[in-house]
Amino acid sequence: MGMIPFPLLPLSLLLSLAQSESAPTTATGALLDQRELQVACARLAGEFPREVSLVPLYESPQGRRVDALRVARGELTPGRPAVLVVAAIDGPQAWTSTLALEAARGLLTATDPATKALLSSTTFWIVPRANPDACEVRFTQPLSESRATLPATLSSGDDDRDGTSGEDTPSDLDGNGLITLLRISDPAGEWIVDPRDTRAMRKADRARGEQGAWRVMPEGRDSDRDRASGEDPQLDLVVNRNFPQGWREHTLEGGAWPTAMAESKALCDFVLAHPELAAVVVYGDWDNCAERQKTRDEAARRSSLPSEGVPTSDADAHALTIQRSGAQLVGQASGGDHGTFQAWLQASRGLWTFAVAPWSMPTDVAAPETDSAAGKPAPAEPSLEAKRLRWIDREKETARFVPWRRFQHPDLGPVEIGGFAPFALIEPPQAERARLAGEQTKLLAGIAQALPRVRAASFTAKDLGNGLLQVDLVLQNDSILPYRSALGVRTNAVRPIRLTLELPDDADRLAGPVEQLIGNLDGLGGRQEVRWLVRGCDPEDLVVLIDTPHAGAMRIEMEVQ
Repeated sequence: MGMIPFPLLPLSLLLSLAQSESAPTTATGALLDQRELQVACARLAGEFPREVSLVPLYESPQGRRVDALRVARGELTPGRPAVLVVAAIDGPQAWTSTLALEAARGLLTATDPATKALLSSTTFWIVPRANPDACEVRFTQPLSESRATLPATLSSGDDDRDGTSGEDTPSDLDGNGLITLLRISDPAGEWIVDPRDTRAMRKADRARGEQGAWRVMPEGRDSDRDRASGEDPQLDLVVNRNFPQGWREHTLEGGAWPTAMAESKALCDFVLAHPELAAVVVYGDWDNCAERQKTRDEAARRSSLPSEGVPTSDADAHALTIQRSGAQLVGQASGGDHGTFQAWLQASRGLWTFAVAPWSMPTDVAAPETDSAAGKPAPAEPSLEAKRLRWIDREKETARFVPWRRFQHPDLGPVEIGGFAPFALIEPPQAERARLAGEQTKLLAGIAQALPRVRAASFTAKDLGNGLLQVDLVLQNDSILPYRSALGVRTNAVRPIRLTLELPDDADRLAGPVEQLIGNLDGLGGRQEVRWLVRGCDPEDLVVLIDTPHAGAMRIEMEVQ
């Protein structure tokens, strides 16, 4: 498949469109295609010219530009910490682009003094759509969810290994504009109809003596006559499986090597080029915020994947940050974190990483006490699909589920087509989106407040006589998050705190290094004491330089009373 040309709008034209009266007004929580998103970003930059800068980052394989918004007030001094926010890295999560923009707007328009002050001490980098090629599928017909953006290079993308590539891609057989599912009656199948709700399907529990009755597969043709449909799509490579941490070789979705895709390499390059990043928030399919992260025993096992457990100290600080932010997060993760941007940030780069699945269809709606159709007590536990259908029925969101109906398949004979509509499980109702953006504003503010900030708690000199001075410096971090996470200490990816003692030319340093590295500084009042012995200078001539990439940089002079 060749590249699809996509015209790039120059920044000057975007700014002109954003200021134009004819430019569409962005409603709260609106779902924006690529061009509308670019205009919305330019509009935000135009509304807040002193705080927001629009920065082009990279270009997707299909020629769509990925922009970032740099949000900050005041001077961007060395050591000023930054938070990176990345949305829509998973293709089906296109709606999170607007979520990221509205969360940023919430920070810019905040009226409480604490949040307003954050923008003067913290920089926010907002990447509203990291994977535009996969997201653009949301705006095409027929409607279908797609995480993949390019054909695979392994085995020529032959998912079903029949020697032919991409011959059975999902397609809209019944012409209703949606690509859903097929179910085929088959005694050898794995699936049964849920007795609690005949619309729902679940896998038969053979351990309990259940016998399957259906096969379920994506809607599409069976061009290779293997009695399966939609099992060999044309596109296989998935951006958020192409990062180094936990990357799996010999998989079609992971690519030939880590960062083989333009988007994954560009995101890694951006992180490596910005040592001021102290924390990252990623909106996607994976979540480590709604529930406390699993922990592991460092002494007994050295895991390489965050999903297999993080050090207890990291989990504690991470959970406390979310709790203090006051944000209500309820997302449910789908799938593992192997090869994801989030896993690489947390385990390889040692950055405080907040992976957020912003919304998933609720499954906690109360069930009726009896099965109204049979008048008998229903089975104790309904399937996940049945739980979701309760919410659909209660909220009258009927478009989210396509009722099963009979269809004569040209290759497979009698089938039924139906199931959950594309994006039904992950896109919130329009009325919910403003509230969700507000929760994300709280989370971003809470993370910024929790970032490590190094300060000099005291800087003193004691006269020992004969021109000798004992110089003591106490560093302190009052924030929730330590200077480096336990994973960051393990990888040594984050540079230590660097202290430099400056003396007059005619003074001598007798003990203590001229330059000293402090590997870590715990949060919540963690302290580190440093001592020097010097001769031949007055206390007021002593200066210490504190240098960090992401927790402040300052020049401390001795104050003599």
